[in-house]
Amino acid sequence: MEGSLDSADLARDDRGRSDCFTPLGFAMTKKQMKMNKQEVIASLNKIDIKPNRMRGQNFLVDEKVLQTIIETSGAGRGSTVVEVGPGLGVLTEALLKAGARVIALEQERQFVEYLRKKFDGSPLSVLAGNAVLKIPELKLPPEYAVVSNLPYSITSPVINLFLTRVSPRPMSLTLMVQGEVAERLTAPVGSSKRGILTVLIEMLGSARLVARVSPASFYPSPKVESAVIRIDIGRQTSDVEETEKVMRVVKAGFSKRRAQIRNALKLGLKLDVADVNRILSESNIDPTLRAEDLTANNWQVLARAYYQTSSIVE
Repeated sequence: MEGSLDSADLARDDRGRSDCFTPLGFAMTKKQMKMNKQEVIASLNKIDIKPNRMRGQNFLVDEKVLQTIIETSGAGRGSTVVEVGPGLGVLTEALLKAGARVIALEQERQFVEYLRKKFDGSPLSVLAGNAVLKIPELKLPPEYAVVSNLPYSITSPVINLFLTRVSPRPMSLTLMVQGEVAERLTAPVGSSKRGILTVLIEMLGSARLVARVSPASFYPSPKVESAVIRIDIGRQTSDVEETEKVMRVVKAGFSKRRAQIRNALKLGLKLDVADVNRILSESNIDPTLRAEDLTANNWQVLARAYYQTSSIVE
């Protein structure tokens, strides 16, 4: 089924599960979870696809890593999961066997057809199209999680969309990402690895690095190390409009990463020195700090001071 999936669709899936699918629970054996390198190659040949490194098509062939993702996500009976870039459905199958209902976003036509045929009769909806365009259109239940072995080229856009363009936001995101990206997303205050997305995550919840993953766990093997991370979103978070306002100030602050925050804000928000100093003073922030030194709360206080000054904000 193509297009958006709403709560009524999910309810119908749940009512019909006993007739079409029997979940196996968390205790999946290696045999049940395994798709080794040879099987991946055979499946790709069958649907006439050659892995495209530019699109981040690296297929997981390590059942231990797969088990880690499932256990970290907490996916189970009655849960709803959104998966971006399912490919051959290795993670998809594990999620279904855990008892989850899965909404999979897939761009490649061959993978879409393969998944619909392979999992026919299961609580899986495969939505065809570009995930970056599809995500804002999703109609989702109040509680769901995102669980994905993400194509690395769209990691940041996908996380950003689920946190700023989707309502309701997911309760959590369990993701396979590039190792370097995982370090940035979980970087503590004061680390030069911090960035805009790090602050956004901290503003809405928290992130932790669960496990590092060797290139040998994939086919074809990527040139870099990967990592499993989990992002938890707080129950009471700011609304989309408020988040956008804060992030405008955050982006200005990180526009000149090595500059002191007073200089970065002056340039990024096009303010004069007096206004910048006043806003920083009202926010009790040292003007000589850099963007990486500010906590998520610092940014929220700073944004309020900026927007409350009518003479500055148009």
